[in-house]
Amino acid sequence: MLAVDTFKASLDPSLFKLYRRYLYSRYKATDELAQGEVVHEIAKERLVRLAGKFEKNASYFDPGEQLALSINGLELKSPVGVAAGFDKNCDMLLPMSYVFGYMNPGSVLLKPRAGNLQKPRSEGTVRMAIDDERQAIINAQGYPHKGLEHTVRNLQKFSQEKHHHRGGRARILLNFSGITDSYTEDAVLDACREILVRTSPYVDLGFEENRTSPNTDFNKVLQSPDFTKKMVDLMNAHVPSGKLKASKIAPYSELPPKDAEREARMKSIKVFYENGGQAVVIGNTRPVGTSLLAAKFSRPVAGESGRPLFPYMLRMVEDVHKAFPGLAIIACGGIWNGEDAWQAYQKGATLVQLYTALTFQGFGIVREIHDTLKKKLAGQTLQGFIEKRDNHP
Repeated sequence: MLAVDTFKASLDPSLFKLYRRYLYSRYKATDELAQGEVVHEIAKERLVRLAGKFEKNASYFDPGEQLALSINGLELKSPVGVAAGFDKNCDMLLPMSYVFGYMNPGSVLLKPRAGNLQKPRSEGTVRMAIDDERQAIINAQGYPHKGLEHTVRNLQKFSQEKHHHRGGRARILLNFSGITDSYTEDAVLDACREILVRTSPYVDLGFEENRTSPNTDFNKVLQSPDFTKKMVDLMNAHVPSGKLKASKIAPYSELPPKDAEREARMKSIKVFYENGGQAVVIGNTRPVGTSLLAAKFSRPVAGESGRPLFPYMLRMVEDVHKAFPGLAIIACGGIWNGEDAWQAYQKGATLVQLYTALTFQGFGIVREIHDTLKKKLAGQTLQGFIEKRDNHP
């Protein structure tokens, strides 16, 4: 296994499956991190060391002009992005800038945060587990993050790399949360304000506010229409002109969705949109109870991401597009291949994002999605398809 070229393995799903199996056989849980978290940290380190190879092979991920599109007047080389959670601390911006059209790092917090407690090795309690059979990640991490200072340093570094033409053409849509140890609305808004002000010079696509984590209890308080209005007002005041203002919205918890859940989602989106919001990200996490799971979770509820989430996300993309045809929709949750991405576009998506698919299949999935979309478009540009779809329902 050590003889396998790590870069080639990251592009070939068959090789990546073997490489992933090796990582899980080689690295075990510690008393701070569950096994999946350990493997993710190791993979991050190796990805950063491969930045030069991704730069030399950037053309492999370039879809050409057919998939280029404009959102909020900002040009993207590809509609495929990497979702929030994959790079919480902006540690991997350089290598990923050669792969994706845009990057969605975060969630960025004001202060360092350890996340929800666990003791994988000594007590067997975890906050994250991998379900290989269902191709899913079960996550109750609770926003672990190294804090704003660490993030700003990484954003500054990447900005310099782009200035010297080492960085790729991917733009940054920064995901942020105001969660702190002080659980009040004012504390959340103050934290968000500082994050926006400090990071704005280095963010060239926009900002995505995030109150959707099902394993951070205070988020339930923050999901009211009144607080949504406060959040979008804050973004209007501090997001620079021309940058995208986006809100992350949790997908439906069941299908078909209950009327009350659907109405609550649409009401929140309506408040955000009518007060200046320009895009929603259909979140890639659905709350699930942990009592019946094989792993012993430290919390009763976690978020499930990955392939099982796809129909929940797709239904919500369709409902949001019908209700708010002028709102940009970023489809995230369970997209596993180009066919899935195409279905999202047929239902109303503007952009798509990946996370769990990358951890199971590697970066070659981005090229596969590009190739499938171009085939489905049959000579049209993606921009033209979206304009025709939205003008002729």
